[in-house]
Amino acid sequence: MKSYRVRVAVALAAAGIAVTACGGPVQAGSAAIVGKDRISSSELNDEVRALRADLAANKIPEEQLQLAFSLPQTVLLNMTTSRQFQELGRRKGVTATDREVDDVATAQGGWDQFNKVLLANGVPLDEGRGFIRAVIVRNKLAQRSGAGQDQASQEAALKKVIEEADSTVPVQYSPRYGKFDLQQGFVADDRFGSSSAATAGGAAAGAAG
Repeated sequence: MKSYRVRVAVALAAAGIAVTACGGPVQAGSAAIVGKDRISSSELNDEVRALRADLAANKIPEEQLQLAFSLPQTVLLNMTTSRQFQELGRRKGVTATDREVDDVATAQGGWDQFNKVLLANGVPLDEGRGFIRAVIVRNKLAQRSGAGQDQASQEAALKKVIEEADSTVPVQYSPRYGKFDLQQGFVADDRFGSSSAATAGGAAAGAAG
């Protein structure tokens, strides 16, 4: 599976979540559309600010994060991923209980320790439980699709789940936040300047407003 992966260490055998997006217009004021669920630019800006506050509270310097994209882009990808797989799970009757979410954190040394893993991967703590829930749902769906103990079957099953998610709950990103490539994630777009500059500018504008 070659598409872009957002990697979060959740002690699960399957590979990291892949996020893809389809084209199409996105209404003004939206950062992304996930199926019929709208993520507004102001909501994204709030979560970027929340992440920065969480990082400061946990004494994690933002400049030390090893993220593939800008902070706003990473937060947006994590938000769309979480919503996409949770919605696909709802449509297929697959859920993750609070106990299952807590078990993931417990396996990583407890919430205090696992929160640092979430923050290091650009997931604000108020989005953390939903994000883990989405990972669990996605892995349950992969098991239904034939994921076994070997990497090949896991990746093949995940590919099926991701393709179903993309067709059933498509994601559209506003070009304001950069150009999204299916293989690379956010890339530079000559129409808007670099993707990092575009998203940083959008977040700054929202904060100023």
